[in-house]
Amino acid sequence: MKSFAAIKLMLGLVCLVPCALLSAKPYFPINTIFGEDDQSIGKVEMPKDVQQLTDFASKFGFLPPLNWKLAFHEMQGDMFMAEFIPANETLNDWSGLVCMQGFKGLANDIEPQKFLDGMADTYAENCDGKVIYTVLGTSKVEGLNAVHGILGCTVMPNIHHASIFVEKDFASIPKGEIGFFTVVSGSQDLYLLHKSIRQAVFRENEPPINANNYREFMANN
Repeated sequence: MKSFAAIKLMLGLVCLVPCALLSAKPYFPINTIFGEDDQSIGKVEMPKDVQQLTDFASKFGFLPPLNWKLAFHEMQGDMFMAEFIPANETLNDWSGLVCMQGFKGLANDIEPQKFLDGMADTYAENCDGKVIYTVLGTSKVEGLNAVHGILGCTVMPNIHHASIFVEKDFASIPKGEIGFFTVVSGSQDLYLLHKSIRQAVFRENEPPINANNYREFMANN
């Protein structure tokens, strides 16, 4: 059983990895089955672990639009993940993102709702504006328990520090960021799925995704 400290660190990686490491190590877009013939370089089968993760996520409505690309995938210890963005965008500057993450052996260590709550707390540490967090309740698909919520930030910085992967520090204009999040508890593994958007900063009382329109947001590709 993982300690609370280990779980907290893992929650930190969920937020911090997409903002830093992922933007530094993109996955070459040819390795994707998504995209129309005139918009993509080619249609090649995705890596097996990504395909399995995508098949699982699709059960809960998280399937990338046809003209999106697989931008990144990696395994880090007990965490495996895949990220999809529009074909003409980069992980440094995206307007739409579908992220799928799995955590091996974590299902027995933390409840899905506590995991999502912890995600919101960690998210707040990276937000320069107001955090939007709306709990949407639970569901069950094929015997798997899931919790759902809307999580976002009215002003999210977009800063990338120099490293062996990034030539020099750079920052772009802060944007608003918000998405629909689902945490699923499997027999052993825990999964975090989310579809998010970045756009101009917004007011706390006027989020672009809310309890009234999130179903439409998820349905529109």
